[in-house]
Amino acid sequence: MKKEARAQAEKMFIKAAGRITNRDIAKAVNVNALTIGRWKHEDDWVAKLTQAEQSPVMTGAPSGTIVRKKAARDKALKIYIECEGNITNKELAKRTGVSAATVSKWKEQDKWDDQLASAKEFDVRMAQGEEKQIDIAELVSPEQIVEINRRIENLLARDYLTAAEIADLATAKSDLLEAVLTYMDIVREIGEIETHG
Repeated sequence: MKKEARAQAEKMFIKAAGRITNRDIAKAVNVNALTIGRWKHEDDWVAKLTQAEQSPVMTGAPSGTIVRKKAARDKALKIYIECEGNITNKELAKRTGVSAATVSKWKEQDKWDDQLASAKEFDVRMAQGEEKQIDIAELVSPEQIVEINRRIENLLARDYLTAAEIADLATAKSDLLEAVLTYMDIVREIGEIETHG
C-alpha cells in the first residue's frame, strides 16, 4: 500500500510540474506531509521532474543536455545566493551558458527569492550563535516540539535546499529527537512520582 501511495505521490508531483504542496499530495494519498517531503528528497522528484521537462524525446535534444541543464540550474542558484540576489538574469545566463529567459523561469519555479531569504536568515542565526546554543530544557513542551516539526516541514516543502538549509534541517531533526526523548523522560518521571506519592 505504501509503495502504491509513494508512486502515486510522485506521479502527482510530476504531473503538476512541481506546483503542488506536500500537504495537498499527502491528503490525496492519505499520508503525512512530512512523509511526502521525505519521499520527495529520497527519490529526488525534482531531478525526475527536470528530466521529464527536458526529455530528449520531447525537446529533440541529446540526452547529455539533461545533466548539463541540471548542473547549470544548480550553479545559477548557487551564484544567485552567493551574490545575495544582486545579479541580473543576463549575467547569470552568461555565467551558466543558458538564456536569460531560462534563468528567469528557474528563478520563478524554484522560488529563488524565498531560498535567498532563508539562507540569509540562517546566516544571521549562525552569526548570533543561535543554532549552536540550543537549550534542550526549553524544547520539551509539546508546543515547542510542534514548532520544530513545522520548521522541518517548511524546509522539506522546498524543491531545492541550499547547503545552509540542509544543515538547518539536520539541526532541526536532531533538536526534535532530543526534545521528544527529554519530554518522554520527564513524562515518565512525573508519572513515577505521582504513582509513588
